[in-house]
Amino acid sequence: MTQSRLGLSVVRRSCGSIWTTLSADPVIPLTSSPYRHRWGVALLASCAFASATLPSLGVWLDLSSRIAFCGLLAVVMLTSAIRRASTLAAEGSVMPASFVLDFAVLLLFGPNAAMTTAATGLLVERLATPRRTDWVPRLAVNGASATVGIQLAGFVYRLCGGAAGELSWPWQGAPIGLAVITYCCARGVAIRVLTPALTRQPDDGSWLQRAIASGPSYIVGGSVAAALAELIARQAWEILAVAAVPLYFGYQLYSDYVERVEDELHRKHVAGFLDEGLAVLDHAGRVTLWSDALEHLLGCRRERVLGCALVAVGPSLNVTDLQSAIDDTLSTGSARTLTLSVRAQTRVRAMQVKILPSPSGVTLLWRDSTERMQAERDLKRKEERLALAAEGANDGWWEWDLRTDEIYLSARWRAMLGLSATNTAERPTAWFERVHPDDVESLTQAIQEHLSGESPHLQHQHRIRHEDGDYRRVMCRGIVARGAGRRPVRVAGSLSEVVEPVAEPRERSDAAADPLTGLANRATFVQAVGRRLDAYKAQVGGDRFAVLYLDVDRFKIVNDSLGHLVGDELLIAVSRRLEACLRPSDSLARLGGDEFTILLNGLGDDQQANVVAFRIQDALSTPFTIDGREVFSSVSIGIAPGLRTYANADDIMRDADTAMYHAKRRGKARHEMFDADMHARVQDRLSLENDLRHAVNRREFEVHYQPIVHLETGKCIGFESLLRWTRNGEPVSPDKFIPIAEELGIIIPLGTWVLQQACQTFADWKRRFPDRGLECVTINASGRQLMEQDFVSLVRAAVDDAGLEPAEVRIEITETTLMDSPGEAAEVLRRLRAFGVKIYLDDFGTGYSSLNHLHTFRVDALKIDRSFVNSLLLPDRPAIVESILALARTLNTSVVAEGIESDQQVRELRRLGCTHAQGYYFSRPLATEAVEKLLTANQSLAPKPVVDLDYYPTGPVALRPKATRPLPQPAKRAS
Repeated sequence: MTQSRLGLSVVRRSCGSIWTTLSADPVIPLTSSPYRHRWGVALLASCAFASATLPSLGVWLDLSSRIAFCGLLAVVMLTSAIRRASTLAAEGSVMPASFVLDFAVLLLFGPNAAMTTAATGLLVERLATPRRTDWVPRLAVNGASATVGIQLAGFVYRLCGGAAGELSWPWQGAPIGLAVITYCCARGVAIRVLTPALTRQPDDGSWLQRAIASGPSYIVGGSVAAALAELIARQAWEILAVAAVPLYFGYQLYSDYVERVEDELHRKHVAGFLDEGLAVLDHAGRVTLWSDALEHLLGCRRERVLGCALVAVGPSLNVTDLQSAIDDTLSTGSARTLTLSVRAQTRVRAMQVKILPSPSGVTLLWRDSTERMQAERDLKRKEERLALAAEGANDGWWEWDLRTDEIYLSARWRAMLGLSATNTAERPTAWFERVHPDDVESLTQAIQEHLSGESPHLQHQHRIRHEDGDYRRVMCRGIVARGAGRRPVRVAGSLSEVVEPVAEPRERSDAAADPLTGLANRATFVQAVGRRLDAYKAQVGGDRFAVLYLDVDRFKIVNDSLGHLVGDELLIAVSRRLEACLRPSDSLARLGGDEFTILLNGLGDDQQANVVAFRIQDALSTPFTIDGREVFSSVSIGIAPGLRTYANADDIMRDADTAMYHAKRRGKARHEMFDADMHARVQDRLSLENDLRHAVNRREFEVHYQPIVHLETGKCIGFESLLRWTRNGEPVSPDKFIPIAEELGIIIPLGTWVLQQACQTFADWKRRFPDRGLECVTINASGRQLMEQDFVSLVRAAVDDAGLEPAEVRIEITETTLMDSPGEAAEVLRRLRAFGVKIYLDDFGTGYSSLNHLHTFRVDALKIDRSFVNSLLLPDRPAIVESILALARTLNTSVVAEGIESDQQVRELRRLGCTHAQGYYFSRPLATEAVEKLLTANQSLAPKPVVDLDYYPTGPVALRPKATRPLPQPAKRAS
C-alpha cells in the first residue's frame, strides 16, 4: 500500500512538472538545436520513470519485461514525435497508428500500462506539434477517449478470458477481437460526447458511421498488435528485428493513406464552396469526374453520369453545341467557352461552360450565369424603353456628365431648334451659347442651386435661339445624380417648348376649379377641348392633340377599407403625380369621383399619347404614403385622338371613356386607344341592354328542361330548368345576355320568374304523370340572387305555391358564386337546407376552392363538368372523374355527370359507379310541350344520334342553359 501511494505521488509530481513545462513553453520543435539533447534525456527519463512506477499502477514485471516495456515506450515516443497529427484519427474516422503499440502493451502488460504509453505518446505529440491554439481541448479529447477505450477494452479482454502476458492460440482470438471492437466503439462514443463540450463544435451525428467505417482498420491494427505482443512474449527478438522493417514501412503506407484521405476530403470541402462546377471527360468522351457543385447546378447525381457520355445528363444538352465544342478541343487542344441553356431542376438555366484541354481528356468548368444574363436582358430592355420614350416623347432629352464636361442632346432636342440629328456628345457651350443673353445668368444660377442641394429639382424657363434666328421659350427640367460623398456627377432632364407666353399664375375661380384637388372641373375642361377642336379644324396641318380619360382602379376598396378621408388624400396625391407627368402646354382636370382627364397638345403622332400613358403608369406604380401607411394605386386610361371628324368635345370625351372602359375590362392598370370597332361594340351593347329590359317586362323568355337520367334504367327522374331568349327571331347565347342581366340588376326578377315557372310546371307534371318516377327539378341560382335578403323566402313561397315537397326542388350554384361572399353564402345554404331544399354544386372541379370549402358549404350533390366527361375516352386521360366519385362517396354525396355524348361515356361512367347523368346522348333541352310528349310515351331514353340541334353554349352564372351544339363537337362550358 505504501509503495502504491508513493508511486501515485510520483505520478502526480511528474504530471505537474510536465504541465508546467508545457505552459511555459507550449512548443518545443524537434529540429531546434537547443532542445535536441533534451529529447534524449527526456526519452531515458521517461523510460526509467515508467519502469519505476509500474508497480504503483498495479503492474509487477521482471527485469526482461521492464526492458520490453521501456522499449515499446521508446518506440511510442519516437513515432509520436515524427508522425503528423491526423484530424481524421482525432475524430475517430480512421485508426491512429499509435493504436498498434498501445494495444500490444494492453495485451502484454494490462490496461494501466497501456494508459501510460498512450498518455506519453500524446504528450510527446504535443511537444512535437507546431504551435496550435486548440491544443488543450484536442489533448483532452484524445486523452480521455483513449483512456475510456483502453480501460473498456481491457475489461472486455479479461472478462472473455484473456490475461495480460499470457497469449494462447487460437483461444485468445475471440477476446482480442471483442477487445478491439470495444475499443473502437468506446472511443467513437467518447469523441462524440467530449468534442462538442470541449471544442465547442457541434456534432454532425455521423459518429456511428465513422466508427463502423473505421472498424476494419482497427481489426487489422489489433491483429498486428497481437502478432507483435506474441513476438515480445516469446522473446523472439530476431524475428522482431526482421519484422520491424515491414512494420515501419507499413506504418508509413498507412500514414500516407490517411493523408490522402484527408486531402481528398479537404478538396471536396473546398470544392463545395466554389460557384463553378467541375467535370472531367476522357478522350472517349466519358465522364470521369463530376463535382458536388455540378450535381447541385444541373440536378444530376454523380452515379448517373460517371462512365457515361454527357448526354446522360439530360436531353437539353443534345440540342446544344457542347459536344462539337468538346470534340474540337480534343482534336485541336485549344480552350473554348460557350453559353448553353440547360433545363435543370424544373427550370432553364443559362450555363457558361469553359472547356480546357488536359492530359487525360478535357476539363469542363460550369458557371451559372442565369442571373447575370437576366440582368443584362433587363438592362437592355430598359435601354430600349428609354430610347423609345426619348424617340416618341415631344420633349427634348439631355444629359450632362459633370466629370467629363460632355453633354448628350437627344434628336428631339436638336429638332426643336432646327438642328440635324446626331448621336455624338458635345460641350455644354452647344446649349448655353444659344440661350438668350438676358437668361444665361438666371439659368446658370438655377443649375448651381440644384447642384448645391438648395433646390430639389431643376426647373427654369428661358429663351433659346432656333436655327431660323428666332428665340423660342422653353421649360428646362432636370435632376442631379450624386456619387461618393454626395458629390454631383451627372445632371439629366428634358426641354419642352412653352406654346403660350408665360403669364403670372392666377387663382382659378371657385366655379372653374375642383374644390378637392384644385384642378379644372368638367365644364372648364370640356370647354378647353371644344376650343382646341375648333382650332384644329381651322388649321391646315398643325400639331395634333388627344384626350386621355383616366379612372383610378379599385378606388372603392380604398374608400371602404380606409375611409373617405384617406380616399380624398389619395385623389390629391394622384393629381399631383399626374401634373408632374405633363408639359406646361397640357391640361389636367378632375371630372368627379376618381375620374380624371388630360388634354395633350402639340403631338406629332398618336404614339406620343401612348408614351405619356406609359409615363403615367410608371409614375403611379410607386406606392403613396398616406396617414402613415402605404397605398398602392393604378389607373385605367382611354385615349381618343383628336380628329376633324368630331362634331364637338362631348363626342371626344365619349370615345375616350369608351376606350377606358375597354382597358378596365382587359385587366386594369393599362391603356387603350379608341377605334371604330369599340364604338360599334358599345352601340350593340346599348341596344342589347334595351332589348333585354323590354324582354324582361314582356316575359319574352322560355324555360326549357333537360332530362336527368338514371344510368342503370335509362329512366328520366328529373329535369334541369334552363332559360332561352330569342331576339328578333335569333337565339341569344346565355353567355351574352345573362352577365348583362346581372350587371343591370334585372337578374333578380328574371330569376324569380324562372323559379316560379319551374316549380309550377314540375308540380303539374307530378300530378298528371304520378307513375313516371319524377323526383326533382333543378333551378340555377346566380350570386346576385343568392345574396338577396329574401331569397330563402322566395324559394319557400315558390315551393309552397306549387304544392311541392322541399326535397323535390334542387338549387344549383357554381363555385365562383360561393367564393364571392363565402360567409353570407354559407348562411343562405344552411337556411335552404334547413327548409328541406337540396343544394347541387355545378361545374365541380373547374373552380379554385371546392376542396377547401366543402366542409363549410354542405351540398347534396356534385355535378361533374362536361370537360371532365369528354376526357373519359382519351388514352392518357387524367383520373379526375374517378377522384370526384371517390370524394363524393367519402362525403356521402350524390353525383350527376353532365354533357354525356356517347354510349362509351355511359358505359365508363357506370363502371366507375356514377348513377345519374344528363346530356345530348339522352335528350337535348326541351320545351314544355316536348317534355310532356316524352312523359306520355314513358319510354327509356334510348341512345340516339343528335343532329340538327340549336346552338346554345352554356354560361357560368344563374339560369345557365345547357349547350346544344351538334355532335361531334359539343359546346364547351364558359369559365
